[in-house]
Amino acid sequence: MIKPSTAAQLRRIARRRAAGDQRPRRSRRVGTGRDTGISRLTWVALAASTLPGLAALVALLFTWMSVEQTDKDLQISEQGQITTRYNAAITNLGSTSLDVRLGGIYALQRIMQDSSRDQLTVVSVLSAFVRRHAPVPGSGFKPAEEYRPPADVAAVVAVLGDRSADREVTRDGKPLYRVDLSGVDLRGLEREVGLTEAGLPKRSNFRFANFTGADLRDAGLENFDLFGASLDDANMPNVNLQDTDLRHAFLGGAVLTNARLGAAVMTGADLGGANLHNAHLSRAEETNETSEAASSADLTRAFLKDANLSTADLRGVVLIGANLTDADLAGADLRGADLTRADLSNADLTGAKMSGAKLSGAILEGARGVPPHSGSGSP
Repeated sequence: MIKPSTAAQLRRIARRRAAGDQRPRRSRRVGTGRDTGISRLTWVALAASTLPGLAALVALLFTWMSVEQTDKDLQISEQGQITTRYNAAITNLGSTSLDVRLGGIYALQRIMQDSSRDQLTVVSVLSAFVRRHAPVPGSGFKPAEEYRPPADVAAVVAVLGDRSADREVTRDGKPLYRVDLSGVDLRGLEREVGLTEAGLPKRSNFRFANFTGADLRDAGLENFDLFGASLDDANMPNVNLQDTDLRHAFLGGAVLTNARLGAAVMTGADLGGANLHNAHLSRAEETNETSEAASSADLTRAFLKDANLSTADLRGVVLIGANLTDADLAGADLRGADLTRADLSNADLTGAKMSGAKLSGAILEGARGVPPHSGSGSP
């Protein structure tokens, strides 16, 4: 039997143990509260440190939006200025004063240089100006009197020739648009020669231009770029086409009597029915040499069916693979010319000078006046 004093002592011990078990639990609760406080402080510090970055990001976004809006405003302002300049130039173009018209022409040139999207419009307006102010008379080509185009017409031609060609050609090489000077009277036109940065003469850009039925008599078109141009039925006696690019140009029925074509490149040109009587396609006469193939015209694969080349100067001219069927070559000077694989069927070579001409593979069936042993290409 347990004594009362002993039982009381045991109860005290049990209470102490129970109290000791409760104290650690209170301590742990206090510790957990401290961890939560520290974690909150960490998050507050992290948020505070990111605020400058967020502010910078917002500022950058605002700046980008402002710049984009400014660019749009500038574009609208520039287009408005170009429209104002264009309207003023058109007004000047219709003036009765030559000086004012010239100012309008050069103002349109500047617009064309500054705005690629407006080049088509300017080209169309200037082309129409020439067609209106310098048309070939309805009765046909005028007599061959001394003539020069008006100053404003000549200025328009110079401006059109100085425009950028890169803006008008597609990836496949075809033109988006072209200069239309069909049926215009440009007799005696004198080319205004500009210079490149290297100091060389600039080529006047008339690629794929339309000169159908134009009167270009006595005109100076040397060093023009007439690649793919249409010159069908053009009147071009005494025209200067030296160093001109006439590759794949159309000259069917064109009159080129006494024309100067030295060093012109005419690869693939169509001259069917063209009149080249007494034309000069070499520069041998100018240099007093008997043959100068390097500076003679290149008519490789040119179409010259029914062409009149009588008494033409064809010394050293390259006519490889050219179609000269039924061509009139009577009295032509073909010394040193390259007629390799050319088709001379039914051509008239009566009196032609063919010393040194290359006729390897040439078709001579039905040709008249072919000198003996000419097929060997020997003198």
